[in-house]
Amino acid sequence: MELDSKLDVTIGPYETYEDMLFGYKATFEAFIGVRDDDATEKIRLFGDNLLVLEQNLPMNDTFKSKDVTAAPIRVIQLLFNAGDVKGPQTVAFNLPNDERIVKDRGTSMVMLKNVSEAKFKHILLPIAEACISKEQQELVDFESFFTHTICHECCHGIGPHSIVLPGGRKSTVRLELQELHSALEEAKADVVGLWALHFFINQDLLPSSMSKSMYVSFLAGCFRSVRFGLDEAHGKGQALQFNWLFEKEAFVMHPDGTFGVNFDKVKDAVEGLSRQILTIQATGDKNAASSFFQEYCKMTDPLRYALDKLESIKVPVDITPTFAIADELLLRKP
Repeated sequence: MELDSKLDVTIGPYETYEDMLFGYKATFEAFIGVRDDDATEKIRLFGDNLLVLEQNLPMNDTFKSKDVTAAPIRVIQLLFNAGDVKGPQTVAFNLPNDERIVKDRGTSMVMLKNVSEAKFKHILLPIAEACISKEQQELVDFESFFTHTICHECCHGIGPHSIVLPGGRKSTVRLELQELHSALEEAKADVVGLWALHFFINQDLLPSSMSKSMYVSFLAGCFRSVRFGLDEAHGKGQALQFNWLFEKEAFVMHPDGTFGVNFDKVKDAVEGLSRQILTIQATGDKNAASSFFQEYCKMTDPLRYALDKLESIKVPVDITPTFAIADELLLRKP
């Protein structure tokens, strides 16, 4: 949390994706990178406006926190990772997850820019070419993809974490939602991140040129993340979002089998989904979360059609980084 160094180091037991029973037990992971000072300076507005985002979240005011701590944000070029990083390869992280530390100290956000660039070039662009309508393909750009990733990580730090249940019992969202927490939290960070981008554009903190590209880039990203599978937290959360937004006609499928964004409906649909997820978290309602996943986390025909197309043209599901510098150092080891 207090590290201020050109060499960025994160080591510890953080994520609970592997615990399929309750989602409590964390697994060790490690990330080593070099800080990109120029890129880090450009994204300070996100950390500086966390409390503003919290105060404007689309949920009941009684659930909003009054003491959100701004997260330090760093952009790094990843040199090496190990431990619980076997896949999907993360493009960013917002840690720690421990609600006690989040309450007292906030979180630290790290963006892995070279990993984001590789995924955009080798995965997202081919997906867009295959699945997005010709009229909207040019709206898929790296700026929107990377900026939404920043907002995604910011939004892990806002919204319900420590909660008070009926009768005054204090708890946390993680404890109440158990094995459903990780997937719902990933969906929350995604869709509230989209809501936050629109909020920033309205406040003239982001360029209006992103007002359409952020939605189309997100749509292409849905197909990327669902390919990780409906048993994995990111894929499960993404399927829920796609199917909700498709049902609300914010996403549409054209007769030629390509997809596009309905800009007349997407803003309200994103806000509605954000409110639904945030309310489930704030109330710690596991039954509501379970019903929500049962209804929307499934392989629908539009999703299956898109995924089969990507499989047929052999678009990679993920990247496998090679760490040349680390390998070279290991070879030098006496």
